[in-house]
Amino acid sequence: MTGPDLDPEQYPPIDPREPVPDDVSVLLPGAPDELPEAPAEPTPDDGGNAGGVREPA
Repeated sequence: MTGPDLDPEQYPPIDPREPVPDDVSVLLPGAPDELPEAPAEPTPDDGGNAGGVREPA
């Protein structure tokens, strides 16, 4: 499967040799400075298996 033809003016090619920028706004303008905390995943000790992965047999 191939990707769509993107406009090089809007989506310039990415050079994998370039270092990743420390500032998120360079890659995603309008992004918050700090990311929110990740939600805690339920465990079997939390009173069941609500949406978690079942234990192997």
